[in-house]
Amino acid sequence: MRFLLTIVACFLVVSCQKSAVDEGQSYDMIVEGGINTMYKEQYIQLKKLDGLKSNSGTIGISGATVRVTNGPNTIEFNDLGEGLYYGELFNLKDTVGNVFQLTITLNGKSYEAQDQLIPVIPIENAFLPVEKNNLNGKWGVKVSKHLFGMRTSNKWLIMPQKDFSEDDISSFRSPFSYSYRLGAPNVLNNLLGKTYNYEVSLKDSLIVSKFSESPRYSRFIYNLFQETEWKGLLSAVPANVEGNISNNALGFFYVMDGVRKSIPIKDIRTGK
Repeated sequence: MRFLLTIVACFLVVSCQKSAVDEGQSYDMIVEGGINTMYKEQYIQLKKLDGLKSNSGTIGISGATVRVTNGPNTIEFNDLGEGLYYGELFNLKDTVGNVFQLTITLNGKSYEAQDQLIPVIPIENAFLPVEKNNLNGKWGVKVSKHLFGMRTSNKWLIMPQKDFSEDDISSFRSPFSYSYRLGAPNVLNNLLGKTYNYEVSLKDSLIVSKFSESPRYSRFIYNLFQETEWKGLLSAVPANVEGNISNNALGFFYVMDGVRKSIPIKDIRTGK
């Protein structure tokens, strides 16, 4: 499990800007993770709020049975401890339709969710949420965290080759970016201009990973963006953002198709 130590070290550090739960409201669990076709290794995280205060942290849920099915195909997840569950993806040639179902059983109660596998559109250099710039003779790249009004909704991970690790794809704490078909919810929102910034040379390359999103997952991320900057669901979740987990659970089980491309810095568009 090549990135487990990274995950364990960092999955407790994030907090949201708004209250995690409504006053007096409690939830059985928070679910994060899903299926990423780019990798055989799959991870799902189960957490619960450690108290009802808005500043409370979360703790992992162990002892659950976690399973993902697609037609006759089944992924059984193993409990690694601290709320982290690991499974291996079946041969995608055997995929039946595009619906994947998550079933979690804990203390005699079942929680279910479904998401659709949408084929990812190949990466086009002209539509990357990134630009390069030269400041006082030093080159840098600026990766936008949120782009609105795009042709498709996608999740991105864009990093310089020298900084990239395979662990970054699977980590719940990677510097992901998001593009939305919908327009910006509030042009005055100070999150719209947020970027990831890297120092590079013109001899470097960017590793660009692009992931598809189902319409429902895209809407979930869009709605969550309006509540708080998107940083994952492991520490706190605004209670009024509806996910796709049944039976009094928060979060979203997703299924993403992925593609990766290496692009030389010299081929990245230059900012104005």
